[in-house]
Formats: sequence, C-alpha cells, structure tokens
Amino acid sequence: MNNNYEKININILILIITLLLFSFKWIISYNFFKDDISLKIIFDTLGDGFFYYIYSDALTNFNFNASFDNEVTDLKNLPIPFYSILIPSILFLIFGNFSILILEFICIYAFFYLFYLILRKFNFPNLYILFLSTIIFCIPGIIEYFNLGNIPYSSAIYEVYNLRFPRPLIVNLFFFTYVLFFLGLNSNNIFNLKNFLILSIILSISFSSFYYFFVIEAISFVILICFYFGFKGLFRISNFKYYIVFILSFLIFSAPFIFFLYSSEVDYKERLYVIDLDFDKKIILIKYLFGKILSLKFIIVFFFISILNYYSNKTQTINYKFINKIFIIFLSSVGAPFLFILLSTQTGLVYHFTNLIVMTAFIYLFIYFANIIYNINVKFLSTAKYLGLITVFILIFFNNFHYYNSFKKKNLDLNYSSYREGISNSIYLIKKMNKNEINLLTFSPELMVWSIINGIENIVPLSGQLVPKKHETIENDLIYSFKFLNLNKNLFLEFFENKNHQWRLFNSNTQLFFWGRYSASKLKTFKDSLNFRSEELKVINKTTPLNVQSLAIPLEEFDRLGNKFENYENNKVFRPSIIVLNNNKILMQSKISKIEYSECINLSTENIKIYILNKLLELCQEEF
Repeated sequence: MNNNYEKININILILIITLLLFSFKWIISYNFFKDDISLKIIFDTLGDGFFYYIYSDALTNFNFNASFDNEVTDLKNLPIPFYSILIPSILFLIFGNFSILILEFICIYAFFYLFYLILRKFNFPNLYILFLSTIIFCIPGIIEYFNLGNIPYSSAIYEVYNLRFPRPLIVNLFFFTYVLFFLGLNSNNIFNLKNFLILSIILSISFSSFYYFFVIEAISFVILICFYFGFKGLFRISNFKYYIVFILSFLIFSAPFIFFLYSSEVDYKERLYVIDLDFDKKIILIKYLFGKILSLKFIIVFFFISILNYYSNKTQTINYKFINKIFIIFLSSVGAPFLFILLSTQTGLVYHFTNLIVMTAFIYLFIYFANIIYNINVKFLSTAKYLGLITVFILIFFNNFHYYNSFKKKNLDLNYSSYREGISNSIYLIKKMNKNEINLLTFSPELMVWSIINGIENIVPLSGQLVPKKHETIENDLIYSFKFLNLNKNLFLEFFENKNHQWRLFNSNTQLFFWGRYSASKLKTFKDSLNFRSEELKVINKTTPLNVQSLAIPLEEFDRLGNKFENYENNKVFRPSIIVLNNNKILMQSKISKIEYSECINLSTENIKIYILNKLLELCQEEF
C-alpha cells in the first residue's frame, strides 16, 4: 500500500526507538549506581537472568565442567542451552563485560524489526506497526508500574517480550522468527527443500534453547500441512525426501545441544527441575491440564477466539489467511503440553507450556483486533502519521520513566543499596588481590556469578545452578563453610528450614544451592516423601503439579543432613583469603578467627561484611 508511511525509512525509525529505549536505561543506572560495568550487568539484568551468564562464560572459554575448586576435578558438563548463548558468547569473547549492553541493543533492534516484518504481512502502515510493536515492548513496564502482577495470567503476558537474559531477550526472538517464516508458507511453497532446511534450522535452535517453543512450532507445521493437503498429505511418498532433509539437518544443527544434554551431570539436571515422567506422574499432569482446559475461564476464552476466527473466515476479513495461521499457533500451544507429556520420559517446568497458551492467545487477540482497527480506520491510520509518531514516543517516554522510577526505588531502598555497595566494594578489593591467592568464601549469588565470569578459580560454596558438582559435593562445601565460620548444626539446618512464602513453601537458600532437588508439589517431593510437618503437608497438597518451584525438605532429609554435619571430617585444603557475608541472621552469627582474619571496616556495609587474611589487610586500608 502506497502512503506517506512508506516514505519514512523504517530502519532509521527502529534505530532511533532502540537507542531511546536502550540508552536511557543504562544512563539512569549509571546515575544512581556508580559500580563497575562488570557488576552493573549482573545487578541490572532483569530477574535471575544473570545466573545464565555462566553458560556464556563456559562456551567462551570452552570449559564446560569447571568446578571452581582446585580439589574437585573430572566433573561432567553443564547442559548448555547452545543456541541461546552462542551469540552472547561470541560477543563476550570480543567485548568482555560490555557485550551484555551490545547484546541488549541488538536484541531490542531485532525485536522491533522482526515485528515490523511480521506485521507487514498484514499490510499495516509502518508507523502503525511501530506503534503496535512499542505497545508489546512496553507491556512489562505497564504491568510493573501499575502493579498489575497479581492479575491472573499477567506473568505470561509479561513474557511476550522483555529484557531478561536469555529468555525472552534472545529466545523469544527465535520464536518470532518462526512466526514470520510460518506466515510466509502457503500450499504452493510449503514443500520445497529450502523451506524444510530453514524449518530444520529454526526448530533445532528452538529445541536447543527452549524446547517448549519447539513443540509448538513442530505441531503447528504439521497442522498447516494437514490444513492444506489433508491428513493423507503428510504421508505422500513424494514428500518423504523433504522429511529426510529435515531430519538430517535437524540432527546436525541440534548435535551440540544433544551432546551437552547427554554428557551433563544428572544431579545438575535435577537441580534444574528435570523430572522423570513415570506413568503416575503423566496421569497427574494430564488430569490437571484437562481440568484447566475444561474450566469455565478457558472455555470462554477458547470459544471467544474460535468464534472470532470463524467470523474472520466466514466474512473473509482482510488478512484472514494470516489470522488463521496465528490461530493454528494458538491451537498448537493448547495441544503441546499433552503431546509432550505423553511422549517424553522427562519434563522440566511444565508451567511454561500453560504460560505459552496464554501468550499465544494474547498475540492472537492483539493481532486480530489490530487488524480490525486498521480495516475500520484505514484512511485515518494512513494519514495521521504525526499522531502515530507522537504516540510511539509517548510510550517510549513512559517506558523510560518506568526505568527511572525503578532505579530510584532501588536507590532509596537502604537494604538493596547497602548490599549492592558492599558487593561493589568486595569486587574492588578482589581486583587488587593476586588472582593466584584468591580463595573466595561467599553466599552472595551476585558475587558468585561475578567471580566466575571474571576468572576467579576458587570459590566455596557455589550455587547448584552455577557448577555441575554432585549434590554430595555441594553439601560438603556447605558444611565445610559453616564449620569454618563456627556455625553449629542447628544453625545449618535452620538455614534451610521450610518457610511459607505466598502461594508455596520456599527458602531462598534452598533454592540457591539445591533448586529443583527439593521441589515439593502434588507432582513431586524429594524421593516422593510425605514426611513433612502437618502444616507443610497441607501446603504441598494444595500446590498444583505445575508449581514445582515450591521447595521443601522432608524431615528425614533434615536428619540425614544433621548427621552428616556432625560426622563431617574436614579433608579440604581450601582456606579462604577473602570472606564476603551478606546480612543473613544466621551468617551474621559467624565467629571468624581474629588470629587469621580481620574485617575490612571501611569496605563493609550494613548488609555486607568483608573479611580478609591479616597478611592482606593493607589492601583494605589503601585509598578507595
């Protein structure tokens, strides 16, 4: 369609929008927090995304089984999500810590450009496309700013796209690439070698990054073939050559991830919530999912979307063929969890499947009504270019104001700012030390990750997500650390006590070191134990099979850990040269030998206490 919008260089507009969204966030961060870029990328990464930097570090250094402990060797590999961290690893190799900023810039630009290409299929004007894309990008900020997080399913809509590393920042871009590819298919071009090769690349990337997308994509492609050629069309002999090309290409491109998957530590995968699916667990999950699908809320939404799609086809609304394809993706998301659970012997976090149902439903409704609005107001939208541009910049201003407000709140939060300052001071001190003499003891996840990606080789203890050690070794490291800090068995067990936390049982210390090992829901408990306190068991029985991130340690496991603590014989040579303790009521009871260590008074903060060997104390006293 020829109109004034086509005269505007879309690449320049997208570049300007990207610069405004990207630069303002980091300018604000530098304004409120003066810490080093190597730490800033950790604290200013959305959510727990900074944990995944260790995968990029492993790929960059081509070291997938580092223990970060000179006394522990011959570990199995980390299960690297290969394609989601391939580009970040290359950037990290070239640009170091600044690579995260460069990556974020590239991904924001890619998001807007991909949505431009997708929505151009509907012949929307350029500025209308940018307006729609900006709305989607700003959804997380809208949800946070107006405190809409408690609205049902808002978390799923939040994940349509945001800057959490590597998902959705990178991974969702792969899915949007598939959507673009899918929209371009028709009955005349679907069966050709080029398309099946492209499909194999996209699906192998999804499989190696976030297999939930892979399942949806595979189902939707099969449905599309059936839609065009009927069920028998799948089995035409003439099409088998395309299937062979797809399978061979898929296996080749998936080979790196398959290698990591089968060479990785079993205990590590358990900590990542990988669950064996026996018959009983399959039944539990399928029953629960059927219950959700037969619920009144889902039936209303499903029929509403189906009626919209039926009406679109009956009236042959403009772009109805493309609307059909988005509907196929939505249908595929509904069938994906059932098919996966029936066929797979293991599963991860099943709630991702249900979140993707909500996400694809939202995308369908968003595009459907965007299409209706455009068709009703086509002349207005084709001429009111300045209004469209102003609206885009208003949305950007709002999003950047949200960034400002968020950083301001963090800065005013004395606990947060004190903690961040203390970690920053710790890094300042570590950088002054000889790397060969750095033996770090810390319970801070941010400092753990920083130390790994900055080449510190001896760190005890370490989060169970950061290192492919066996559970037993992680337990030994924790017991060693507690005994070194002169903390007794009762404090050790209290450190991991089960706590009520909103809708689940949860303890951040249990999560940090053991993650999914102690998942506690209707689907799974540790070794299927029911030996919990009565009030804990009530919570577990109310925790849905999808909420496996509920964590609780059974009573017999507390007994085992307590006995292990009492009978532990220290054979560890490791002696920390620097100790960094966060303000935890248990860790603050540490009794550190004053003969060997002194506190760095000028670097410690209210929420971070820093201790160093007496022989290195002068490093603390140098000008900061």
